[in-house]
Amino acid sequence: MSRVIKPWGFLLVAVLAAGVSRAQQTPAVPRTAATVDVTLFNLDVVVTDAAGNAVHGLTAADFEVRHGGRVVQVTNFHEVRGTGFPAVSVAPPPPAEAGAPAPAPQEAIAPRPPRRIVLFLDRLQIPDPGQRHQLFDSLRKLLLEDLAPGDEAMVVTWDRSIRTILPFTGDPERLERTLDLTEEGSGRMPSEVADLNLLRAEDEWLQALAADPRIGTDFGGFQPSAEREANQALFEMKAKTAALKGLAATLGGMEGRKVIVLVTHRFSRYAGLEFFLRNRSDGEELSNPRTRKIDVKPLLEEVTRTANANGVTLYALFPAGMSTPLPSAADPRGENPDINSPLAGGRDRLALANEVEALDFVADQTGGVAAVGLGSVPGFVDRVAADLDSWYSLGYPAPPGSGKAAPVSVRVKGRKLAVRVRGSLLEKSLEEMMQDRVVSNLFQPDARARIPIKVTATLVSKPSEKFRMKVEVSIPIGSLVLLPTAKGAAGAFSVFVASIGPKGDFSDVIRRSQPFEIPQKDLEQAKAGHYTYEVEVKSGSPGDRFSVGVWDEKGNDAGFAVVRPSGPPVG
Repeated sequence: MSRVIKPWGFLLVAVLAAGVSRAQQTPAVPRTAATVDVTLFNLDVVVTDAAGNAVHGLTAADFEVRHGGRVVQVTNFHEVRGTGFPAVSVAPPPPAEAGAPAPAPQEAIAPRPPRRIVLFLDRLQIPDPGQRHQLFDSLRKLLLEDLAPGDEAMVVTWDRSIRTILPFTGDPERLERTLDLTEEGSGRMPSEVADLNLLRAEDEWLQALAADPRIGTDFGGFQPSAEREANQALFEMKAKTAALKGLAATLGGMEGRKVIVLVTHRFSRYAGLEFFLRNRSDGEELSNPRTRKIDVKPLLEEVTRTANANGVTLYALFPAGMSTPLPSAADPRGENPDINSPLAGGRDRLALANEVEALDFVADQTGGVAAVGLGSVPGFVDRVAADLDSWYSLGYPAPPGSGKAAPVSVRVKGRKLAVRVRGSLLEKSLEEMMQDRVVSNLFQPDARARIPIKVTATLVSKPSEKFRMKVEVSIPIGSLVLLPTAKGAAGAFSVFVASIGPKGDFSDVIRRSQPFEIPQKDLEQAKAGHYTYEVEVKSGSPGDRFSVGVWDEKGNDAGFAVVRPSGPPVG
């Protein structure tokens, strides 16, 4: 939910120590310093043979990397070579002679960096206990057996909003307890089954009215009801993709190999397509504009763009797959399309294809894989674990003129090997990096923070629709870079604010920039004081957590804090 953030005021708080004298001014030779940042793009590349086994022993010379269609020179290269899964080597070591010392390890082989996994469990509704155990036993293996010391996992559950968050931890007991609770809560029928049954009954009733010569019309059919359900599905996709972007930004501020495992019940290319389909729908329905009325491709592209910008790979799983159709009193064999229609038909098949298209897209664009059906779960989990066990890291300087998202491709020269890599890279601006750090700070303290800010938030009013908060940020002046001016010294900082609601709804990140100048006569005393910057925040809930970041625009250091509002509503 978007929050409107407005500047409340800007105060210079002169916290001046009594008896502090101004330092003696001594002439200095003018100096000019400049810092040039060279952006190094980095690609995590998984190489497998025809059997899906990791390939070891490749060198930088074996790879061809294209950025924006142009070949680039790999300047940083190393291989992470795990031993937990089957692998093949393209360069087997020569047999050692008797008594000869063991060969020194290749410099290109690097120790495995820490791995960060976000497990995003999206409204899983699996009534069959055997199927639930099959899914969650595989997920337990991923988090409890395949992770090593130094690795961390985070568990997020989703049901129209984020319900449970287990922050990043390497504690197997906490991870197992969270998965156990989630499994217990997943034993229910999919909620949209009732909605689809109501739509089907409404459609049959309206068709009967149209066939009745006394009435002769269906009054517009079930389309208005289907559109209502589809719009709700669109709302959920917007919230879900916003949460995934926030989690990708969180991972972006961390070191190591980073993945999101999306286990979903509904993640569609066309939001609500299933509500527009009749029982006897066939492939021709996909050319009907109404079934593709709500195309969420832009939302999927935003997710992959954020993931790629933060070095995050998405792995997507749709465990439900294709349900087995059975005749019933309400749906007899003579009318059941999944039993009597050809393979191209059936509402369930078309709805499944709609899910697969979206999951394939986000996985393929970020270098991951997608899978469908409970039977594929063990192999899917092993694929994720194997990718986190062995990979190649390819680095190269940002080509001239980069700054926008550019397509990338990688191939192994002269060999028929499968290469998986994210589909694009983006050189983030300083503002974008700061926005990501502010969101990440909602889940984990920023380890690179250098400015010791202090933040308070007070609930100041409770209007009919929004709560108003006053967020007060205290910034030590001595921690900011000051540049000389004709009158004294000047600087500038930006305040960034983001929030997350009790149900896990992310706000936009809002930035307010504030330049300032201090007269020469007050400069030394001001350095011992602090600025107080006040921001008014409008929120839908008094229980929101706010992440505040301060960015020194001259020195590029930053400080962060997380705060909850206090105080009863007034006014």
